[in-house]
Amino acid sequence: MPNFLLVRSSDHLLLGVSWSGLTVAETRPDGMPVLRATGEDARLVVSFPPQHVAEETSPAGQLPPAKTTASGTLVPVWKGMLSGPSRIAFALPQGTPLVPTVDGILQAMGRGRPIPADTAVELPWRMVFALQDHQGGQDITSDHPVLPLTVAGVSGLWRACLRASRREPGTPVQDASLALYAVNPATTQSPDPPFSVPLGQVGRERLAVNATPARPARATRLELSALGGTLTAAGRWDSFQWEHDAVLGRDVRVRMETSGVLYPLGHRARYVEFSERVFDPSAGHAAVLRSTFVLTVTEPVRRPPPDGPVARAFPFGDVEITTLVYGGLVGDGWQSFTDPATGQTHLGAYFKPVFADGNRTVEFPVRCAAPKGDVRFAIPLLFVADVAKPGFTSLTHPGLAQHLGTVLTPQSVRLPGIPIDLVRSAAPRDGDVHEVHGITVGGTLHATGYRPVLTGLDVRLPALRTLLGMDEPRRVEFTPEYVSQGASHDLVLKLDPPVDIDFVGKSDRSGGLVAPRFTTDAVSRDLGPVNSAARPAPGTGTIDPALLFPREATLLGFPLSDLVTGLKKPPTVISQLVPGRPPAARMVWNDVPLKASGPFRPDDGSTLDLTVTASADGTDTLCEVTDFALVLPSPSTPLLKVRFASMTFTQKSGGPPSIALKDTEVEFLGVLQLLQELGEAVDLADLDPEIEVSPDKLVASYSLPLPSVTAGAFVMANLEVSTEIAVPFDGKPVSVAFGFASRENPFTLTVLMFGGRGYLELELDHRGLRRLEAALEFGAMLAVDFVVARGEVHAFGGIRFELTDGEVMLTGYLRIGGCVEVLGLISVSVELCISLAYQSATKALVGRATLVIEVDFTLFSASVELDSGTWTLAGGGSADPADPAPPGPPAPDEGLARWRAYQAAFAPL
Repeated sequence: MPNFLLVRSSDHLLLGVSWSGLTVAETRPDGMPVLRATGEDARLVVSFPPQHVAEETSPAGQLPPAKTTASGTLVPVWKGMLSGPSRIAFALPQGTPLVPTVDGILQAMGRGRPIPADTAVELPWRMVFALQDHQGGQDITSDHPVLPLTVAGVSGLWRACLRASRREPGTPVQDASLALYAVNPATTQSPDPPFSVPLGQVGRERLAVNATPARPARATRLELSALGGTLTAAGRWDSFQWEHDAVLGRDVRVRMETSGVLYPLGHRARYVEFSERVFDPSAGHAAVLRSTFVLTVTEPVRRPPPDGPVARAFPFGDVEITTLVYGGLVGDGWQSFTDPATGQTHLGAYFKPVFADGNRTVEFPVRCAAPKGDVRFAIPLLFVADVAKPGFTSLTHPGLAQHLGTVLTPQSVRLPGIPIDLVRSAAPRDGDVHEVHGITVGGTLHATGYRPVLTGLDVRLPALRTLLGMDEPRRVEFTPEYVSQGASHDLVLKLDPPVDIDFVGKSDRSGGLVAPRFTTDAVSRDLGPVNSAARPAPGTGTIDPALLFPREATLLGFPLSDLVTGLKKPPTVISQLVPGRPPAARMVWNDVPLKASGPFRPDDGSTLDLTVTASADGTDTLCEVTDFALVLPSPSTPLLKVRFASMTFTQKSGGPPSIALKDTEVEFLGVLQLLQELGEAVDLADLDPEIEVSPDKLVASYSLPLPSVTAGAFVMANLEVSTEIAVPFDGKPVSVAFGFASRENPFTLTVLMFGGRGYLELELDHRGLRRLEAALEFGAMLAVDFVVARGEVHAFGGIRFELTDGEVMLTGYLRIGGCVEVLGLISVSVELCISLAYQSATKALVGRATLVIEVDFTLFSASVELDSGTWTLAGGGSADPADPAPPGPPAPDEGLARWRAYQAAFAPL
């Protein structure tokens, strides 16, 4: 096949020419041969120089690209790159003549028909098209002048105007009515030049995928020339649109529109890339290409899917993107995706919208409809193109969905503490609504496309804040069982990490008498925070208390796990959220059966009831334990039994806490049975206690005067009994204290002909006798009167026992004395006091003696006190090796020296 270069300078004609299937039929008189098509395969192939220049484009409003010249001047410079050559193969009908001259070849072109399979027009750059008529055939004509078109001595540029031989009905005369479809995919996928062009690699590939012989693009104008091609074309497909205007190889207007969805919400959107040649003042009014990139949400509101796992994982109704148009975006953000199954790479699968000014990621404002009020937030989204290729559809490709989850990790969104119904059940429960301070939005691929899911929530549990002061939000997520099974599964949320609900040391907030503590790792619709491991056993329907409560959780100071039996459910801790009001909390644990353990001895039907309601109006607390007794310190070594028909802790809003004891009975046991007659005289049933509240405990005190009591040879009068029941708030056990009189106000005691006084105080809890203090004093007095002289002598003895925190002190004492008075002028009195005390800490018997002598004359009086000091009669081992040894007999003191001085004064008499 011969190749020739066809050149005509007058109208800038420049063509490469070759032919085949032609033979020399004759020779003209001027000697020029005439060729004719001898078969059906005769053709004329015409090659054109580059028809397009890929010019640099820059975003609208951006400073033009600049380059420094050799002289140091900064000038705007736009780069460009020429396309490859184009060719049109004309099929020549049999017998068509061809004279190998410029005019003859141009005439043969006019008689031929372009062959689509051998036609390749690269316009625009690296986008190679073949041609069809509007019906998909080869009925195409090239309109071009054979001779130069000259007017007033000026020849116009030679152009080949390609058009369909028959126009479509209703189209303008100048409409070329051509169909374009892409060929040479390898050329289409050529990398972009090192600058931005209006139709980049992603756009070219997308155009090549869509512009097929079955659904070609449409060209209303296609002209080829030595200075470049002129094209007006458009293609409209389901997921992509393309419009292109170029004149003499230079783009005038290029528009691409890609449809897609916003991941993970799934709203439909379209992305428009628009480049236009404008006279730019910043570039000296040069005609340059500027590009803008706009994303428009075409589906503002998306309806929720039918009830199912996806709907439960995102508990909202309509999801609306409230701002629909986003302009001024960065235009080169397309990202590719490589299918892990096939290894095939798909260009331009998705991008993250980013604003060009400052590279700010676009955050889309979202409104989610919810039963308790709309939830609003803003999050970044990915635009995922509707790419459809054999074996790959982006909207339904699980590999791409998984990949997108790694590109746009679940977004954490802060919320201002909004009450949200996370279950949206037709039969709502208190545990359905939670105060949400943050959500983490992820995505999943669903049958209806991409759908959002909440991969996590930051929930503040008002019940814990109100009851325990635990104010920080807790991280939760939906349990897999709830997502798959729905509201029939009671455990909706799981806590990560678990949270301790701990009233130990804060039992004033949980009813005073009980201090529950348990670890919660899930949130129940009915019960609030619960421990998923301590659920009712399938066979019995009861909870093992040992799985729920640690030993630190107590009732009246005893481990809850030892007292609770037949437990059906844990304490219910529910938040109550009312729009427009601060949240309230309610803790309920009623009809809890109790069993015997240690000193706690319940009757049949003994129960625990607890109700705590806390709101902005105040806190109401009721805790009651019924039908039980405390055998202290333990049933194996009983000393005291106190029975209660009920013990009730109450606190009303704005008022102080109080404790009420109903039908209280006291019984002394063991070594304290000698006090039983005192105990039988105590009737506390009809008394109202005095309540004293401090930050660490609540004390209920009784005080009751008693008539004279006879116990063997003892007769006690002026007896007042006091009882204290202390309920600590710091986890210590409840203690009971009794006092029969006191050290400050002792009772009077008569033993036969002797008289005296005494008192008894004791305190017990389940650990044992914590304090016991008792003292008895008795003696006699004799008085004589002889008118001129009178006097008296007395002798008293007593014993005092004190036990405090395991340390025992036993003290006995003797007081002997007398006085005599003569004529009222002189009196002498003597008092001797001797005491012996046993100290268990030092295992020593310690003594002390004191003698006091007073002499009173008419004009003189003196008093002398002789004190032996403390001495050790036996033992004396120090409880603490660091303690010094007990002192020996004391040295003569100042009192003795005064006495001797007094004696010396009367010696001469």
